[in-house]
Parts: sequence; structure tokens; C-alpha cells
Amino acid sequence: MSLTMQVKLYRVLQEGKVRPVGSNEESDVDVRIIAATNKEFEKEIAEGRFREDLYYRLSVIPIQVPPLRERREDIPLLARHFLESFRKTMEKPINGISPEAMRQLESYDWPGNVRELENTMERAVALESGSEISLPVLPDRIAGYSNVGAAANSGRPAIPAEGVDLKRKWPMPNGATCRRP
Repeated sequence: MSLTMQVKLYRVLQEGKVRPVGSNEESDVDVRIIAATNKEFEKEIAEGRFREDLYYRLSVIPIQVPPLRERREDIPLLARHFLESFRKTMEKPINGISPEAMRQLESYDWPGNVRELENTMERAVALESGSEISLPVLPDRIAGYSNVGAAANSGRPAIPAEGVDLKRKWPMPNGATCRRP
């Protein structure tokens, strides 16, 4: 967020007033902000990229959420949640995750955190043709395969034998549809 925008946000939080675009009058607001970042505030403040007064205004109740690699016990729960969501969305009869695949999910460091796990499970559901997520449908970096080019010779499903229907519209949880394999 630009420093100019930070000043404006600070003013709203400090005074509880906003001036809508195109208006000459201010309106009272009563808001609470929940903010999240992966930045180190102390470093951002020291380097002049974040206003110290805004930091203290925002950090009333700071909550530190450790990265996924530091809370591996959450991985099975999250993986099953994403599996269930994508299984329904893609209308695939996948009932679980194989023990081997789960071991690899739990041992991976997840530099992309929960979003990376979510994308991995979406990929796995899209590629899986069996009744449970198996090791071969996980990306090489997670499955522990070191030779990416060996996928064609190893029986690893780069693309399902029946192909991927890129024109099919998949139902979304909110009732909309999207095109995705």
C-alpha cells in the first residue's frame, strides 16, 4: 500500500470519518480492520515503506500464524478439506488420500503455504483416475521424484488417458461455473 494510502487509512481509523468520492461532506464510520501480511513490519517501518503510526493503530490484537511447515499436524485436515471441495466441484468419486501420498504431503515444506496445498489438491483431484489420491498425481517436487522428464516412462499421469475437457464448465460452490480441467 502506498504511503499516501496509508495516511488516508490511518486518518479513517483515528478519526472514524470518511469522505465518499464526489462528496464534500464526511460520514462517520465504525469499522474494525483485520489485516494480514507476510512482511516483517519492523523491517518495513525501518526502510520507510510502512508508517509506524499505522502499524500501532492496526496491531491491537496481533495474531501470529506460523507457516504450514511449522504446523504439519494441520496438513491432513486441510488436504482432506480441499479434497472434499474439489471432489464435489469436479464430480469425481475420490474417497481419500493414499498413505504414501499423505506421507509426502506431510513431509513437504510448503513454501507457498496453504494456497500451495490447495492448488496441489486441485491438481491431484483433476489428474486422479482412481478412488484415492495417489503419489503419482502429486507434483514431482512433492512426490519426491527427481527426474521430471521420467513421467512419461514411469506411468505418472501427466495428462489423463481420456484427455482433459477444457470446454467443460465445472460447477463452483457459489453456483457460478468456470472452465477448468
